[in-house]
Amino acid sequence: MDNTKVTATTSIKRRLSKSNDLTTATPEKRLREDNKNNNKKPSATTATTTTTTTKATVNARPKMITSDRIVRASHSKYRPYFIAENSENTHDSRASPVGDPNLQSILEYPGDSENFLLLRPVLKNTTTNNSNSNSSDNNDRRQHQNHKSLQAVDDIEDKDEYNPITDLIRSAYFIYDCYLTPEQQDLLGDESQGIMRNLTKHRNRRNANGFIEAVNDFNRIIRDLKAKGELSKNAKAMRHPSYDLACHILYQVYSRTVAPQADALNNYQAFSNNVYGEINPILVKQFITKTKLNSHSVFMDMGCGIGNVVLQVAAQTGCEAYGIEIMEVPCKCAKRQLKEYAARMKAWRLPTGKIHFRHGDFLDVGSSDMYETLKRTDVLLVNNYAFDWETNHSLAQLFLDLNEGTKIISLKSFVPKSHKINQRTFHMPESILRVEEFEYFSEAVSWTNNGGTYYIATVDRSRLKPFYEGMYKSSQR
Repeated sequence: MDNTKVTATTSIKRRLSKSNDLTTATPEKRLREDNKNNNKKPSATTATTTTTTTKATVNARPKMITSDRIVRASHSKYRPYFIAENSENTHDSRASPVGDPNLQSILEYPGDSENFLLLRPVLKNTTTNNSNSNSSDNNDRRQHQNHKSLQAVDDIEDKDEYNPITDLIRSAYFIYDCYLTPEQQDLLGDESQGIMRNLTKHRNRRNANGFIEAVNDFNRIIRDLKAKGELSKNAKAMRHPSYDLACHILYQVYSRTVAPQADALNNYQAFSNNVYGEINPILVKQFITKTKLNSHSVFMDMGCGIGNVVLQVAAQTGCEAYGIEIMEVPCKCAKRQLKEYAARMKAWRLPTGKIHFRHGDFLDVGSSDMYETLKRTDVLLVNNYAFDWETNHSLAQLFLDLNEGTKIISLKSFVPKSHKINQRTFHMPESILRVEEFEYFSEAVSWTNNGGTYYIATVDRSRLKPFYEGMYKSSQR
């Protein structure tokens, strides 16, 4: 396993990484962290930790943090992308932009609209390394590098930062793909002709006027469909977002709430139960499928960190979802995400699900009202990859109160392979758990690029029946 350490700041920047090629960068990849920190996200350590029962719920009238707002907050990281109208290099995608730093556009969503500054993130203090080779290939390369060095250093795009232009175009394509019938899509054309073609064509050519005109044409069609009630009807028929759309919305939420606070997530004790790490969206998708989570389910993430898993599960299924987190900073991030999530889902005309985040120790859940929620939970997630034996043992004691059929997802099994039900072990929580082992593949978790295994334990007290029957027969002899 790769034990390379990467800070939370680096992992969050990588989470925002995206390609300019719309066909190669998936929404799941934009949310995925490449953090190789071989540890676990923050969670409870001991039952003596003070519990704060602050609760965050979905705001009834939320308001989005708009794209232009977060770009303005980090304006020094951004430069114009589109070429000025009088530039001689309008059709040269490699030309250095000299456009308007305040160029902006509005995108119409199914239930709201958002303002975007049409800028791109750039690298700072970038240097060009010239080769000492005398080969013709290297000479050509040096000439090209020297040509680039005449441009502003800031002209090199930072693919790890939030890109508002990419966000705008992807949002437009998700509206096109997910909210429109084939007949309605014809009004916008497709990738080879019409308005949708103009969006990508003028973006690639860095033609400011053409791009803004294409966005305005797109908005005109969407506003007309909204006025007729068509988008509302289509959204209602969709019920819940697809995996890709959910990832895109959660990426929007993350980039506007957690990414600007990345440095604060580095404040944890190394090699403790509170080390920060995340389960990536592709693995959460597997969890949903394997446990058959649906809109009638109750889900709980014990040690939810910044709340990504809770939000994804709620978005994709519409279930009742809870997260409890002992560390204050990640829990605050989770609550900020929840507020933005509610606003975003409203803009996309999608149901939020019933979501709660709690700041506290999950080992002390028995002393709070979360205990009643725990007892009616259908699916429980415990990312116990880096937990010590004592914490795992204390957690297992809580499972004795779970309902029959409750499923517990974990990164380490709570039941040793050598465990057998006998007179010494029949009272232990391990004896009521039927465990299945599953494989996950590369980039499914933030602490390694390698694959691994996870476990789903089902509460099954019928496993004790043969033991009790044996005891009864022995007593009758």
